[in-house]
Amino acid sequence: MGRPALAGGPMSSAKILLPAPRVATEQEIRDVVVAQPRRGLPELIERALAASGALLRGHFGLQVGKHTEYFIRFRALARDPEVLDAIAGHLLATVVVPPDAVILVPESAGYFLGEAIRARADSGATLAVARTDIERRPARSLLHGAIPAGRPVVVVNDVVTTGASLEPLLDLVGDAGATVAAALVFGALDGTGFRAMLGRRRIAGDHLVEAGPAWAVLEPERCAACAAGHLPLVPAAELN
Repeated sequence: MGRPALAGGPMSSAKILLPAPRVATEQEIRDVVVAQPRRGLPELIERALAASGALLRGHFGLQVGKHTEYFIRFRALARDPEVLDAIAGHLLATVVVPPDAVILVPESAGYFLGEAIRARADSGATLAVARTDIERRPARSLLHGAIPAGRPVVVVNDVVTTGASLEPLLDLVGDAGATVAAALVFGALDGTGFRAMLGRRRIAGDHLVEAGPAWAVLEPERCAACAAGHLPLVPAAELN
């Protein structure tokens, strides 16, 4: 038998309810997440994602307007202090945090990574937190802390797509008359796009993981789940 139509309309216009997002399996983690080829990092990422259940599978809407089948709930990773410290250490291995730098983070799960980087940098760095708007995107205003003019700033976030969501944070630094020293994120789903954004801005930066070929990030009109009438579309930002 086929699927029954939902009440209120014929089969052709019915919306089909998908199961709630679920934790990805260890095989799915290996299939869709690509870690930078650095000593010990791929093993760390695989173990941490499996132990924390941070990689979810479902039907998610990203802040950039695209849809995806997978989402990394960084807040789940951040619950393990040792994992969080190791992630910060890998990011700091390629970028020097200047003395007296400001670590700028959004009012979201990126806060946890920024605090870990501030603590590990041990350079007198301070933390500043940017507000997020109603859609959980960083805004060009501060909730906590300060960005003094002339200070070097390291912008930190958890997971981005191309890095476009970092633009308000980078502009906030410019508004304050400060200088972006680096941009660090745990994951950039489109690693090529993230590196291109850094290149355009002439900013040093790094990311540890990105989406592999089996992890599609699509425009809504190309989303297979949407084409099949599947609901719900979960706003990914609400999960962090």
